[in-house]
Amino acid sequence: MFALDSLARASVVTVLYLQAKDLGLPDRDITLLTNVASLGSLIFSFLAPLLMQRFRRRWVYTGGILLGMAAVVSLGTATMTGEIAALVLRALSSVAINIGLMLYVMDFIPRHQMIRSEPLRLFSSCLPWGLGPWIGVELYKHFGVEATSAMSFIAYATLMVYFWYLRLSDNPAVAAATRPPPNPFANLKRFISQPRLMLGWAIAFGRSAWWSMFFVYPTLYLRNHEVDDSWTGALTGAGNLLLLLTLPIGWMAQRTGIRRPIVIAFLCAGGLTLLTSVTWDAVPLTALLFLAGAVFVVALDALGNIPFMRAVRSYERPQMTALFRTYIDLGDLLPGLVYLTLQGYFDLRSVFVASGVLTLAVGLIATRLPRRM
Repeated sequence: MFALDSLARASVVTVLYLQAKDLGLPDRDITLLTNVASLGSLIFSFLAPLLMQRFRRRWVYTGGILLGMAAVVSLGTATMTGEIAALVLRALSSVAINIGLMLYVMDFIPRHQMIRSEPLRLFSSCLPWGLGPWIGVELYKHFGVEATSAMSFIAYATLMVYFWYLRLSDNPAVAAATRPPPNPFANLKRFISQPRLMLGWAIAFGRSAWWSMFFVYPTLYLRNHEVDDSWTGALTGAGNLLLLLTLPIGWMAQRTGIRRPIVIAFLCAGGLTLLTSVTWDAVPLTALLFLAGAVFVVALDALGNIPFMRAVRSYERPQMTALFRTYIDLGDLLPGLVYLTLQGYFDLRSVFVASGVLTLAVGLIATRLPRRM
């Protein structure tokens, strides 16, 4: 399920921003649109548990797939309205699918198996995220945005069929929740009052913020430097193909714990991102720095959700997961607002400086993880 969702999203992730440039949008306006989509996603993160209470988890998950289908249909219109709708609908789709899947994972995978299962889950998406952006861009170049949209639509449709196949066969992975989730707004204070949950959220936020930067701004950087779009898709895909490393990272963490790898990964990724402002005019070297940073952020993908998964109490999982998941939306929105402001005064390299500083700061926060974790 995670691999199919990854394929559906990865195939259009670079094309979204290439088409925005082709429609004449400047970099700052693209940042603004991304922020609007992130804000809508954040609001929907609080509504999703209420929808699960009313309609059950499986219907919200199904609705997320339908929103994803609507997003790629909108993208395929190749219009400004379709571009905006695609960004917003794709963000809402991600909320419903992500929350539903995380709840299924925590329901049926024991805590002591998280270090093993999380890297395996990410590993299952390495080919979709590694090849999807490149294939999507090649389809866009040679056959138009309709071809890329069709690829994503087919992936969503396959996910829909597979999900309901599991449900009809009584597979426990899609069993209905036994208790409806309470209102997440009522639990915000409780979430904030638990330092372990807040620490897990901060780590996930820092990781998500870096990927949000990687999916948008290297694409704009390469287009502004008149690099062929094929290389843009290849860069995005190569960064995600590094998810192949999640299995050895998981094996290492089972022996060393997760604290040291998480801290080192943040500090190295932040430092490499800052260096891109120095190598700005050396495009191949800057691209390599992006990839090198992705190597370390992949380690955070493998391990970054584990602090939360281990800290959350079983009876609070639905409501706390909805609040935890806001790291994705705020990882887009808060840095995006900073980037929007900086782009009003400085060029695009200011985005990478800000991203590097944020990543380093979260690395320092991660040193508060218990040594035995």
